[in-house]
Amino acid sequence: MSESTSILIIDDDDVDRMTLVRAIKKAEIKADIYEVATGDEGIQVARQQHFDCVFLDYQLPDNNGLEVLRTLRDNGMENPIVMLTGQSDTGLAVEMMKTGASDYLSKGDLTPEILSRRVHRLVRLFKAELEQKRAEEKQNLLKKELQNTQEQLVQSEKMASIGQLAAGVAHEINNPVGYIHSNIGMLDEYVSGFLELIEAYEKAELHIADIELKTTIIKIKEKLDLDFLKEDIKSLVAESKEGVARVKQIVQDLKDFSHVDTPDWQWVDLHKGLSSTLNIVNNEIKYKAEVITQYGELPEIECFPSQLNQVFLNLLINASHAIEETGTITLKTGYENDEIWVEIIDTGKGIPKENLGRIFDPFYTTKPIGEGTGLGLSLSYGIVQKHRGRIDVNSKEGEGTSFKVWLPVRQCEANTKE
Repeated sequence: MSESTSILIIDDDDVDRMTLVRAIKKAEIKADIYEVATGDEGIQVARQQHFDCVFLDYQLPDNNGLEVLRTLRDNGMENPIVMLTGQSDTGLAVEMMKTGASDYLSKGDLTPEILSRRVHRLVRLFKAELEQKRAEEKQNLLKKELQNTQEQLVQSEKMASIGQLAAGVAHEINNPVGYIHSNIGMLDEYVSGFLELIEAYEKAELHIADIELKTTIIKIKEKLDLDFLKEDIKSLVAESKEGVARVKQIVQDLKDFSHVDTPDWQWVDLHKGLSSTLNIVNNEIKYKAEVITQYGELPEIECFPSQLNQVFLNLLINASHAIEETGTITLKTGYENDEIWVEIIDTGKGIPKENLGRIFDPFYTTKPIGEGTGLGLSLSYGIVQKHRGRIDVNSKEGEGTSFKVWLPVRQCEANTKE
């Protein structure tokens, strides 16, 4: 790492702390190291100063290490915390990870090689997650700002803006993802070749008569932990390939969702729009609801795909918000009498009967202040009307709500010229 890494060590044993500091320096980790001997000191220092990584002893004179770990996490520390223990207990290791540890090390494993690999990887992963979190927070802030200005925007301008944003993001991401995907593919081939060569060398090692040379090779293999490296490097490449594939899918979903290259009425497969919208909104609903899809056979329909995607997005988010703890959201589709229908059913708290007649009114919302503008359903209703469709609503308090969107397969000529 080119940047200096700040490390906090919480351990009451002077020898163990000195061993750890030496190992960190020998691993050539450029680090500012801060040492404390008690859990209370560690908690206090961590409140006052930022650390990229914390090494925390399981046995402390004033506190159980797990209690210190829990306190650090409760106080908002998200940085990697590595538990140190002299015990080889699988159950204890599991308990550490459940409590919030990022990793754990036996004090007998405090070698420069292991430390270097663990610290660099943990800090790198944490910084990547932090950047992603900041990007999500920025995206959420932008979303709220857009919601606050919706009343001043014409619907067509709003959809064009969203489409251009999605297309711009997709375009900017697409190029670097392309060469990363290509490079990882080549790296996978190179790694396979190197592993094949190493296996050949290992077979040849049996026939080496020079005892001194053979001993040197064995020491190097032990130092590198070659067996672990051979397995871990394959896992790293596989995980990287999977990650890039997911990013490529997100980019494609953004393109499908926005449809900015189709400003006119288009004949589209509505199931594709539903799938891309589900992927876009997945982060909003995955922790609260299981999504069940029951799709029928649909013909292509004539529509503004990006606008209908916005309708489905609003309905899915509303369905998620209606579920207070956990539940299900069911998507159904069908085709009747030259009309297609899309039904979104949730198992949420339902809508009181006296409010059903007002849900499509502009600025009407039952959500807490700051969580909704009251424009989502109103805008959705306007889009469906523009498509000469309708929305049926059925709801029962305590059981859930169903929104069923009906749309004609073909628009009349006068409508498509508007």
